[in-house]
Formats: sequence, C-alpha cells, structure tokens
Amino acid sequence: MPQASREINRSTVHKLSPVASCRDRGRQSFIFHTKRHLGNIARTTLRSEFDRVSSGQASDGAECDASSAMQALPLFAAWSALNIGSQQQMWRALGDMVNRQIPAMSAAGRELGGAAVNGSLQLDSDLEMPDYFQSTAYHGQPGGYCLDRGEGDWFSGAMQEAGGTLYSRGAGTGDKDSKGQAVVRFIAECCPDVAPDTVVDLGCGYGGQTANYAVAFPDAQTYGVDLGAGLLRYAHLRATALDLPIHFKQACAGRTGFADASVDLVVSNILLHEIPPEMLAAVMRESFRILRPGGLVVHQDVPTQKPDTAAFQQWLSRWQVAHNDEPFWQSFAETSVTNALVDAGFAEQDVFEAYQPQIDGPLIWYMVGARKP
Repeated sequence: MPQASREINRSTVHKLSPVASCRDRGRQSFIFHTKRHLGNIARTTLRSEFDRVSSGQASDGAECDASSAMQALPLFAAWSALNIGSQQQMWRALGDMVNRQIPAMSAAGRELGGAAVNGSLQLDSDLEMPDYFQSTAYHGQPGGYCLDRGEGDWFSGAMQEAGGTLYSRGAGTGDKDSKGQAVVRFIAECCPDVAPDTVVDLGCGYGGQTANYAVAFPDAQTYGVDLGAGLLRYAHLRATALDLPIHFKQACAGRTGFADASVDLVVSNILLHEIPPEMLAAVMRESFRILRPGGLVVHQDVPTQKPDTAAFQQWLSRWQVAHNDEPFWQSFAETSVTNALVDAGFAEQDVFEAYQPQIDGPLIWYMVGARKP
C-alpha cells in the first residue's frame, strides 16, 4: 500500500479513484472551459454592467435597484442559464463515469476493506437526519449528501470528490489546492504551539480535508464527523487507500457524542455556509463543549464575511442561493460567527477571524475560531 504523501490535494489519486476514459476527459474538458469562460464573463462584462447601472442610482438603495436592473438584462439571463446548464452537465458526466466503473471500484473497495491501518468507521442507522440536510441537493449533486442506496454504498462520496475537484478547477482553483492544507498552514503561522492529541473534523464529507489533518498531525487521533453514511463509507475506504488511520463517525456536527473537554483541535471546511443559523450556533456550542482548556477551533469557509467585499460580488454570490442549491449562503454572510463563538462560551479576546490565500488559486478563505480558556 502506498505511503501517504505530504501533499494531499486535488491531484491525489488512490485505489478508489475512477479512471477517466477519452470520452470522460472530453466531456469534463468542455465543462471545465465553459465554467472558466463564464467566470471570466462575470468578472468583466457582468461587473461592468453592474457598475454602470449602480452609478445611475442614488446611493440610498443603489444595490437593490442595481439588482433589479441586472435581473432584467438578457446577458445575465443567458449567463445564469449557461451556469445552471454547465452544473447539470457536470453531474451527468461524472455520474456516467462513476456508474460505469462501479464494479471495478466496488472490487477495489472490498480489497481495501480488508486492509488494516488502525482507522475505523462508525455508522448510526438510527441517526435522525435534519430536514435541511435531507431536502438540499448541495451544488445540485444528485441525491444530495444524504444519498444512501444501502449497505456498503459509497456513491455519494465518490461523486462529492469528483464534483468538488471539477467544480473548483472550473472556478480557477488549481490541482495543488487543498482547504485542509490552508487550515494547517494557518495554524502553523498563527498558533505554532498547537500539537494536538485529538483532532475532530466536523462535516468531513468524503474525507479529503480530514486527510490533511492526519498527515499534519501524525501522532494525533484524527476523527471525521458527518451525517452522510455514503460519504463516510467512501471516506473510510479513501483513507485506507492512502494509509491514513482516520476514524469516521456518523453524527451531527452539533451533537457529536464526544465527551466534554476531550478534544485538542476542532476544525471544519466549508461547513458553515451549508447549515442554517440555528445549526451554526449549535456547532459553535459543540466546539466549545468538546474542546479541552487551551484547545483550538478553526472553521474555514467562503469569504462572504469579508467587510470590504464589493457590492457586485455580494450581489453575484446571492445567485448561489437561487440557482446552485445553497439555501444558507446569504444567511451565513449575514451571521457574525465571532458573536456565535462568544455566545457559545469563548472569551471575546480569544476569538479571531482572518483571511488566508488559497495554496493554488486566486481566491481567499475565511478563517474564524478561538482558543478555549
């Protein structure tokens, strides 16, 4: 079995990775270039139009008027339709690729299931799924994150990894980028004394970012927590393929089941914008409850919280709510996560928020967290 690389990112390949055929590569290349071109149109032509209509309005209520004017533009209607279409085509292309290779991937999964890397998988068939989780097909992923087609099913995890990779590349992110690595780098720069014995990754999904914490803190017990059984089955096999001893647990991020004051480092990656405000508050309370004194929590997410975010970008980001199955994007942007941390029990002087550049891409990530006194 291959030894885990220090570079776990979007270029990482493992035994459960589907192999793209020539047809797969052609379809994915078309989607990739379509998304890149649409992104360029947004950054140039749409932004110019937004600035034009905004400048013609009074400062009082300008954004609202500009939004109405933009909605009426044929250019915006065409751009929006093509974006929606490219996302739908992405899932069709990836679904065809994965479905075609289910027999081979299942055989690889059975082989990995017998490997011993000291990791584990703990599923809870009685776990009650929150309504928002069952009713949201995040980013249009077929079946959403809660899809579970029966014992041993890992389809949603395979689709989440493949979809996240292609979607991010279409948005301008490079193969070497990793959200988990960005968090690890942030911790090394801002809290170099952190050397955890126990790490918990909330909302871990297919385990791509959890792997980075297992690599960065090899002496720690690393746990990944998520609601989706299909995601976790895949995450467990993926970690085994990468020879990483990670423990995956099916639980709610707001009710993990870990003991009080039992964890040194709590992390999450792009979880907060995918949950409603009441669950965000619960996640902050749970982060405080399970952390030991002196422990650290870092939540990484999209930078909608940035105070100087341009009006155009704020307007464009709301497209995600209406058209990309992101119902909590705007409520997250309007929520003070630092206040939620203080309300959960963290001391105000121990709370922080910062912005970290992508490792391989043009974007920045929002980092928010605290040390427990």
